[in-house]
Amino acid sequence: MDLKHLRPYQLHELVAGGHPLLVPAGCIETHGPHMAIGHDTLIVEEICERIVARTTCAIAPSFDYGPTGYALGGPEDGTIDPDYDAFGGYVKSILRNFIEMGFRKIYVIIMHQGMGAPLALAFSKGASELSFEMVLDKGHKRGWWGDRKALDKVGWSNPIDVQPMILPEASPPAGGDHAGYNETSFLIATRPELVEQDRLDENAPWYCRENEEKNSWTANAEHGQAMVDAVVDTWVAKIDKER
Repeated sequence: MDLKHLRPYQLHELVAGGHPLLVPAGCIETHGPHMAIGHDTLIVEEICERIVARTTCAIAPSFDYGPTGYALGGPEDGTIDPDYDAFGGYVKSILRNFIEMGFRKIYVIIMHQGMGAPLALAFSKGASELSFEMVLDKGHKRGWWGDRKALDKVGWSNPIDVQPMILPEASPPAGGDHAGYNETSFLIATRPELVEQDRLDENAPWYCRENEEKNSWTANAEHGQAMVDAVVDTWVAKIDKER
């Protein structure tokens, strides 16, 4: 269920039931001549929808405008790259609100550039800072680390878990690339109307042809569905175990 569709009583019921919040995070970035520029967010949204069909969670509105570094093109190609400090501040402020809603577990799901890149790091940094700041916000004095009673009372922990969409257990068959065999297959399996493989030609960017056999031309729904199933299975198992 979408967070923005909930009425307050439904939100309260979800929180009271200990159900988590899923936060899709991606970017707007060129993905070759054949794919939607919003792929990285779109695929996480599709995975979240499939997770919610199998286990109770809420899905937050997506973070669409993640950092890209203009690594694969500029605005003229459909790529957006926000100011990193501004983006980080925005991320942290929204994460704070999610915590204050009462969610005991908040999964930020990343499908862009890896966990060491600016997008994932913005969420990890905001989550880490909040885990300390919110202890002080609750009235605990500086030096609280050694006060076990204070720690037990506040339940000090970080409810925010920043993870790649493709958890290790899902690979293989799931794998990453940029608009190549894997990402194109992901989108063919979930949003086929957003893929036009007939747009590919000899002028397609290098990342479309990175592998001679497995590339944007040979991407297919069967491989995409196998990856989707593996990714969803691992996420459902993780959520149910940690609920």
